[in-house]
Amino acid sequence: MKRVEPIRDTDDIERLKDYLRSRNERDYVLVMCGLYSGLRISDIVPLKVRDVVGNRIEVIEKKTGKVKPFAINPELRKALKWYIKNNELKDYDYLFPSRKKKNVNGVRIAHIGRVAAYQIFKEAAERVGLENIGTHSMRKTFGYHFYKQTQNIVLLMNLFNHASPDITLIYIGYKQDELDDAMLSFDYKNGMYLT
Repeated sequence: MKRVEPIRDTDDIERLKDYLRSRNERDYVLVMCGLYSGLRISDIVPLKVRDVVGNRIEVIEKKTGKVKPFAINPELRKALKWYIKNNELKDYDYLFPSRKKKNVNGVRIAHIGRVAAYQIFKEAAERVGLENIGTHSMRKTFGYHFYKQTQNIVLLMNLFNHASPDITLIYIGYKQDELDDAMLSFDYKNGMYLT
């Protein structure tokens, strides 16, 4: 399996958001949740409206079993509010309902799966020219830009429930950027050498 990368260029993030916004509200809000929360896709797809109507979201992470509470970013809040109102969603509705799974009355009774989320994100990424992208790219993108803005690796490490700052830096692709920059700027002519 190929390693997925964060989206490093903010213009690419905006292109992705614009593409999804013009194509499908549900898919746009799905990606907004990933980009503005740092949650794994397995924790995003089962969200219900009641999980996001307050000022905070609290999930029990599927991977770790840990409770993760966090404030809802204003950009995400705006997208959620618009989406919920526009689609007349009720507290008990899934935020990201499956179009295929309905009960006998036509009510959507299941959320989309991780595979469907991957297909949505992958197709959108390809449309805007991004490579090495998967659903985990949303979480990595959040981490990458959060770190670039705050320079607080300990806070990000805690948000991601990682064991060390090094793990977090490697995870978000920041260590690789530093290594690449060092290799590209290395030059024998600029150093002092004793013989």
